[in-house]
Parts: sequence; structure tokens; C-alpha cells
Amino acid sequence: MTRSTLVVVPVYGDLDSLLRCVDGLVEHLDTDRHRALFVNDCGPDADTIEAALLARIGDRAGFRYERNDHNLGFVGTCNRAVTELDTGAETEAVLLLNSDAVPTAGFLDAMLAVLDEDRTGVVTARSDNATIASIPYRLTNRGAARTEERTRAVWSEVAPLLPESQVMPVAMGFCFLTRRELITEYGLFDEAFAPGYGEENDYCLRIAAHGWLAKIANRALVLHAGGKSFSGNRTALRAAHQRELERRYPFLPDAVAAYQRHGTTATERFADVLVPAGPAPRLAVDLRHVADAARLARQIDTVFGDGFALEARLPAGTPAPDGWTVTTDDPDPDDLVTVQVLVDPTPADLVEANRRAAHWVVVRTEPTTVPWSSPQHRAGADRVAALARPFADEVTPDELESAREGVENSLLAPLDGTSTFLERRWATFLPLDLAAAAASASSSSGEVTRLRRELNDLRASRSFRTGQAIAKVASRLPGRR
Repeated sequence: MTRSTLVVVPVYGDLDSLLRCVDGLVEHLDTDRHRALFVNDCGPDADTIEAALLARIGDRAGFRYERNDHNLGFVGTCNRAVTELDTGAETEAVLLLNSDAVPTAGFLDAMLAVLDEDRTGVVTARSDNATIASIPYRLTNRGAARTEERTRAVWSEVAPLLPESQVMPVAMGFCFLTRRELITEYGLFDEAFAPGYGEENDYCLRIAAHGWLAKIANRALVLHAGGKSFSGNRTALRAAHQRELERRYPFLPDAVAAYQRHGTTATERFADVLVPAGPAPRLAVDLRHVADAARLARQIDTVFGDGFALEARLPAGTPAPDGWTVTTDDPDPDDLVTVQVLVDPTPADLVEANRRAAHWVVVRTEPTTVPWSSPQHRAGADRVAALARPFADEVTPDELESAREGVENSLLAPLDGTSTFLERRWATFLPLDLAAAAASASSSSGEVTRLRRELNDLRASRSFRTGQAIAKVASRLPGRR
């Protein structure tokens, strides 16, 4: 089924972005099946924007222009457009599109295909600026910006390797497609979130209570400038509306964190590595527990120093080769590197590396099979070695040259093969990752419960009550303030 769609574009400011949005719709919206409605929300340049917009769309079939009597904000404008200005008699779906969003070829067909999937209530698109819908989302170059050009390049290579859709906790409001019948049954945006921010999350979670899913259409790309179609104190609004969302849906932060942890695919997680650009690929190694860290660092530098940006965690007082980046902090697992050298890795090392590095090199300084008298064997070191072996070049320190060759071959391998490899590794280690996360959450929860119980016991104790009474009397003594 292909649903006829009403595309609603609330208009407030930033004429340049608006005209790019209009041009994108003119080029890519099939007006034989779909219609576009632009609603001027009376911003400071309302008349200028009106004249330019009308000149751009002219009498083009399928394009309509309306103007609010006064400023309603994003929420009010969307609600008016969908429930008052358009009765819905001719359209079966509604796409709310920010005026600073730029559609690309095939975007709506891809989104509608996902909307037609069973129990799908809301669909969003991939973008360059849409938080967890951005591609690439995680970056190997920490100082880099996500540009339109970079997103187009990565998306065009990676999108065919991704599933057509994925379930998300909530959809992104910049490009928000939903079924008309759901608006009829449950309403659109809650005015509690006026003038904007958080309203799309509330809608997703309201309909989720009735069994409807929010999804991302991986084959749809809509670029987004971000923040240019909205005025006012964004930071304060976001904070206030986020508090209201968490009051209504206390599970939301954990749901978003869970999606980021295990709801994405390995291919999209490592998209920035799979389609390389810019500076030398990063190689990370942790040498803090190595007996002769300085010697191994020199060996790694000799083999990988040319062509890779090397970074390490080193034991205190250990000199690093020239050009290395040295850190004492634990790595952020969302700070991606191209290669990680794992020295005698533990299970925890492999779980961390699965999230952080696209390619592994395992360096063995000890035999992989050791007697039961060894602490390493009792900790499962040989089992860890077997688990990692299909996904890494395993070498001794003196065999690092062959590992360099293996890494270079991996970097030159066809993208679809690398994607398949990463998905297989991701599936292998994800159960360990989830178990570790669950254990950590349980431990944290238990610790919080214990501390709260101890605090309550303290407050109920006679000594605490006595201390409070003494403090009150003391505060009334002469000379006390």
C-alpha cells in the first residue's frame, strides 16, 4: 500500500533554509499522490518570508500556503495544520517536516514503505543532524563535524547494508511521518510541550501504550540544519520539557540508552570507520598491565607508526614513542578507533573492544593454554582466546609485522564483507555485553538501595533525632544566627 501523504512545513524564520526545503520538495515530492502545506507562523520576518515563499511555489499543483493570525509556535502550528487547515479527506498519512530540513531523492517512498510495516505508527529518516538518527553518529575523529557532504557519502555506501527499518524508542521530530488514523484516534501534539521540543517523543510514547512502534527508515535521507526554524531559549525549553517527559515516562532515559547500547547494528555503529575519510586511522592499545610496556610500545611503533595515529594507556613513568597520544583515562566506548591492539585480553577487554574498534589485533605474551594452577586458566583465559580467534589476527610481539598486513587487508576488503564480519562479531559478543550491563545495573541498584536504607535507618535513630533537637536549640541561643 502506498499512502497519500500531507507534508506539513511550519514556517517561522531563516529564509535560506526554508527555500532549500521548498526546492527539495519541488524536486522530490510526487504531487500526483502527495500534497505540501506551508503554514507561516508569523515570525519577525513573516511578510518577507511570505513573499519569497509564494514566489517560489507560485501556482504549482500540490503546494498550498496558509498563514496563522498570530504566532502559535511549532506545536500549535502543526496541530492547526493537521486538524483545521486540512481535514484529511484526501490523505492517509501526515509528514511533519521542519523548514530547515532538505529532502533527498526517494525519501518519502522509503518512509512510507516502513510505515506500512505491521504496527508501525511513526517513521523518521536518516540525517546529518538528528541525534541518534544521524549517520555517521559515532565519529573516529573527535573534532570532526558532521557535514552534509560527509553524511551523503557515508549513507550512500552504508544504507544498502542496513535493514530497511529499525525499531527506536522515539522518532525524530525534524522529519516525522505518522498515520492519519492515529492522529484521529489519539490526537497529535500535547500543548503542554508548546511552543516546541519533546512533543514528538510524547506522541510516540502515547501511541506506544497502544502497541504502535516508532521506527527509522534507513533508506531515507533528509538533511537537517537544526535549530534554524525555532527561536527562543532552546536550552531552557529542552530542559523543562525533558523533565516533563521523564515525569510521564520514567523509563525513557534507560530506553534511549538501551537503544544506543544494543538497538543499533554494528554496520551503522562503525559507519565512520567503514567509509574512511580525513586523517590517519586511529590505533589504540592498553599497555598498563604489560610487564615490559616500553619494549612492546616500541615494537608496535615500529610496525604501525607509519600510517596510523597511535594512542595508548601506559604504566606510570613509561615513556611513549614520539608522536603517540597518551591517556590515563578509561576510553569512552562510543569514541571509535579503527584498530585496537589487545594484549592478553580478558573477557571485559573483548566486550569493550567490540563496541569501540572495527579491527582487532590480539598479542599473546603468554601461552594460550596454561595449567589449572595458573590464575589465568582459572579465569578462563584459554576460553577467551578461543572466543576472540575468529575475529582477530593473533600474534606474538615478534609477529606484529604479519598483523600489520592483516589489518591492511581488512581495511581494503569489500564493504559488504566487512559489514557481515562486524555483524557476526557483534552478535557473538553482545550477550556478554548485555550480561555485563545487567550486572552493573543490578549492582548499582543494589548499592543505591543499601545506601537509601542506611540513610533512612540513620534518620530514624535516636541519636539523629537528638542531634536535630540540639541543633534547633543551639540556633536560638544568643549570638547564634
